This record gives sequence, structure tokens and C-alpha cells, in this order.
Amino acid sequence: MEKNEGILGQTMGFLTKLLNGILAILLALMVIIVFSNVIGRYFLGSSLAWSEEVSRFLFIWLVFFGAILAYINDEHLALDILTKVLPKKGSQLIAVIADLLVIYALSLITIGGYKITVENMTWLSPAASIPYGYVYIVVPFTGSILIIQAVLKIFRHVKALFSSSVHYETPVDEVSLPTKTI
Repeated sequence: MEKNEGILGQTMGFLTKLLNGILAILLALMVIIVFSNVIGRYFLGSSLAWSEEVSRFLFIWLVFFGAILAYINDEHLALDILTKVLPKKGSQLIAVIADLLVIYALSLITIGGYKITVENMTWLSPAASIPYGYVYIVVPFTGSILIIQAVLKIFRHVKALFSSSVHYETPVDEVSLPTKTI
């Protein structure tokens, strides 16, 4: 994401920080619940009946929110075979086509996620009695955020496609040339 995108850039920066905070909280809760269950099982001879179920639900949310951050930061896997042999404008065009396909796939996932969320609001999980709709609501929420992100990426790619002064690194450039070390 470019630094000078105005209010949109500030909003996305806020969203990124918010998602990082939510991910940290979800991970901390998951660790606390699982650790408490292990301690209870081995030292007290009793375990929390709902801990496995709730930690699984937290993990589902963790994965979906992590997918949003990975997409915002262009950290998802990408094939760069075609874009490496094409000129920069060709790479931008391929990126636009890829983002259009991503929007199509995400719209299917979002619509399906909405349907499954509504259908499962009355179905309760056995141990924690949490409606499964609350677990599944992360799918349409994440899909909606990712669609917005894909539209923003299309705008940036189209802007780069028709302007010679704008330089935007495509996700495949970032995947093929890692800037972070683990």
C-alpha cells in the first residue's frame, strides 16, 4: 500500500493495526484456554469441556483475519512464471485480470458464507452452546473486506498501467524478491 493515499490509506492503516490487535488477542485467548486445559487435565485431573471447541473457533477466526492481513500486504502465494517474461505493463494487466478473478471467487465465498451463517444461527455447538452462525460469520465479513481490498488493488494496477510515473510492485514481485527474513 502506498503511503500517500489520503483518507483511504489512513483507513487501511487503521484496519491493519486493528486486525493485528485482534489477531494478538485471539492468539492469546487460544493459548490461555489450551494451556489452562492442559494444566487442569494433568495437575487437577479435570479438563474444561468447552476448551477444545472454543479454541477451534478462535483458530478459525485467527486464520480468516490473518488472510485479510496477508492479502493487504501481498503475502499470499503467487505464480510469477508469466509476469517475469512480460514487460511491466503486461505484468500490470495480468495483475488486473488476476484481481478480477479474485473478486469473482471472493464473491462466491462471501455469498455462500452469508447463507451458511444465516442457516446455522440456531444450531448450537455441543460443549460451549455457541451458535455456529457466530463462528461462520467470519466468512462473509472476511470476504467483504477482501473484495474491497481487491478493488483497491485493481485501481492501483490500472493507475500504474496507464501512467508511466506510477510504480507499484505487484504481489509476484514481492513473492519472488522477499524483503523480510524469518
